[in-house]
Amino acid sequence: MSTAANLLSTEARNETRDDRWTVAAIAMLAFMLTDVGHEVLGHGIGYVLGGGHSWLSTTTRIVGDTRLPDPGWRILDLGGPAGNLLFAALGWLGQRLIRGSAPRIRLLCLLVLAFSLYWAFGYMIYCGVLGHGDWFALIDGAKLEWLWRVALCVVGIALYRATTFLVAAEFHWLVSANEHSSTSRVRHLATVSYLAGGVIACLGAMLDPHGPMEMLNSGAASSFLATLGLLRTPRFFPRAPDRPVNSSAPINRSVAWIVVSLAIAILYIVVLGRGLRITF
Repeated sequence: MSTAANLLSTEARNETRDDRWTVAAIAMLAFMLTDVGHEVLGHGIGYVLGGGHSWLSTTTRIVGDTRLPDPGWRILDLGGPAGNLLFAALGWLGQRLIRGSAPRIRLLCLLVLAFSLYWAFGYMIYCGVLGHGDWFALIDGAKLEWLWRVALCVVGIALYRATTFLVAAEFHWLVSANEHSSTSRVRHLATVSYLAGGVIACLGAMLDPHGPMEMLNSGAASSFLATLGLLRTPRFFPRAPDRPVNSSAPINRSVAWIVVSLAIAILYIVVLGRGLRITF
């Protein structure tokens, strides 16, 4: 076998040594946590702080029993992005508190951070372009609204790009730059995670009270569209500094993680997807 063939064979082995099914299971868990952070906790707490008491939470929205006056409805809307930012901070902190390698937990923390920030800042761009959505609560009714919308887009794009650099740097908690074909391994992890997160997001909206079109309008928009930046992280990975951890351990097959992820996914689709009544 030629030298080139040997290199290709070695690269392929390194790229796929992380079990794709376990990675997918972790990504599904990470996206479901991110969604709960945005829709259930973020908007839910925002609704309570805004003056509401009873509401229906789904994987795509909350439906309150009370129409909130200003500024209550703004607090409700901004609660979703606030939930994203909180969960991103928890993911960032988790990477720094975990002792040892723990590659599966590290990937979970990394993906909660990534999905949360991409959702938050991708949504900011969306609100600036279309003139509605959670972040639009910051500027709704302001003078020179068009100028504020441009500002939302500019700030959103800058923060979205910064997120890609941050996520690329966070991958160094999991993959060492010194290992052979490290960039290929990051690409494999990012691609599988992106696809798995998108699939569970769409399935979670399948039974939405607003109809199956929410699989596209909300599920795909908050995942496949919002997290496209995840696919660009491998190109920035080599520029980020390595972390002082044993980051070469692969993510081996774990039946426990897969089973737990599937069990939670069923509850996510059937229970939260249909709507969960919460009274405070």
